[in-house]
Amino acid sequence: MRNERRRVRALLKKFGLPAHPTLDQLVTAYEAQTGRELLFIERELQPGEPSGLYERYLTQDRIYYPRHTSPAHQNLVKCHELAHLLLDHQPRATTIAPDVVRRVLGRSHYDDPAEHEAETIGRVLYLELNLAPDEGSAPHVASSLVHREGRHV
Repeated sequence: MRNERRRVRALLKKFGLPAHPTLDQLVTAYEAQTGRELLFIERELQPGEPSGLYERYLTQDRIYYPRHTSPAHQNLVKCHELAHLLLDHQPRATTIAPDVVRRVLGRSHYDDPAEHEAETIGRVLYLELNLAPDEGSAPHVASSLVHREGRHV
C-alpha cells in the first residue's frame, strides 16, 4: 500500500496539486494539463452492469457512476474510473455493443491488469482526496494533516 500511496501522491504532484486536494481541484488540473473536458455523469445501474465506466472522446472524457447508491460509493467509483484516466489506460476496443459489454463484464473479476491497477490506485486516490470539502470539519482536518515518514500523525 505504501508504494501505491507514493504513486498517487506523485500523480497529484504532477498536476501541481497540494496534499489532499478536492475532486474539483483534481478535475480542474486534469482539464488544464490534458486540454480535455472531464464530465461525471450519473446513470441508472441495470442488473449485471459494472458500477462505473469511462469513455474517451476526441476532446472529452466521461466517467459514469451509479445514481442510486451512497455518496461514498459514488466517490469510490469516480476514483476508480479516474485512476484509469490518470494512468492513461485505454478503454477496451470492442465490436460488441457497449450496453452488452457493460452487462457482461462486471467489476467482480480483475483478470485484466489495468482493472487491478485502477482498483488499487483508485482506492488510494479515494483516501488521498478531500471528498467532502464543504461538510463538517473536513476542510480544516485535511489542510492540517502532517505527514512524517509516510505516516499520518
